[in-house]
Amino acid sequence: MRARGLLLLLLLAARGAAAHIVIIDPSHCAFDPVEIVALETGVEATVGPPAAADQLEIHWDVSTNGAQFNLMGVPPRSFVAAGVSGTFALPTFFSATFTHSGDLTATATLPVVFAMNGSTVAVPLMLTTGLAAAGGTIVAGAPIGPPTGDGRFTLVGITASSGLGPPFGPGMLSVRLSCLATPRPDPDQFAGQTTPLSGNLSSQALKLRAIFAPGGETPDFPGVPAMLRVTSGGTVVVTAYLPAGLPAHGRSLFIGRSDDGRAAVGVRTLHRSGQLSFLMAVRIQAATLPAASTTPVPVDITYEVGGFLSRMSLPFRVKRHGTRLLYP
Repeated sequence: MRARGLLLLLLLAARGAAAHIVIIDPSHCAFDPVEIVALETGVEATVGPPAAADQLEIHWDVSTNGAQFNLMGVPPRSFVAAGVSGTFALPTFFSATFTHSGDLTATATLPVVFAMNGSTVAVPLMLTTGLAAAGGTIVAGAPIGPPTGDGRFTLVGITASSGLGPPFGPGMLSVRLSCLATPRPDPDQFAGQTTPLSGNLSSQALKLRAIFAPGGETPDFPGVPAMLRVTSGGTVVVTAYLPAGLPAHGRSLFIGRSDDGRAAVGVRTLHRSGQLSFLMAVRIQAATLPAASTTPVPVDITYEVGGFLSRMSLPFRVKRHGTRLLYP
């Protein structure tokens, strides 16, 4: 009887946990607007508005913290760049992680196929709503916003060597794909949260401490480049790119530095209430202070470490007549 009672309790607990997972209906959208730019030459493609056939489908999976993009039946999109006509096409199917912050990141590099001048080239791009970097250039996407938003997001990708012919040329190429997911999915059920602890911002440096819990696969800190971008309104406060990631210093500490020595990021493994989480400390020299016309000053922070992408929006207090901003 005691064993049966224990089994019943376990079954009820499992049912209770499952009841918290709300099935999310698939979303539909078409990429619009689309930006394709050869950054070295300045050549930009003109992509027309989408047709009915350009609608794709996105399936959301809370159990895997993922999304599946289905472009079955979506034809290649046409563009014109410097008088040259062409098309581009994404894979028919691809998967992405989806986090609590509303961010999407493809789980693998995608071959984006460009056809023009009688030739076809597959350009490898890692698409994300977060940060992407190549050749010292960082581009930023946009996540699915808060519940008051409309489900719009922007995927970005960049490569240092596209391999394309004229007019783009074989050098650096960036792509921006915006989509209005309807109905809007609810990111609150998905894993990957960041808890800010403290922030100190002056023209000399940005200092930041936070705890994050990926909730999915363990991040690969040494194997994936680290990136961070801080903005306030239209001002880019500071950016950092650590191409070597965060090398291990023992079993639970990872520390990385930018090539110019200006940025340092450290992560220490924590175990809180049985959940794997990490303490992150950031120091980046030479920041651009935003105009402190009001207090608090809204500051948006996007970062990626170990392949984990997250973001924070923090109200910084104005101190010393606007020469220093503090959180909390």
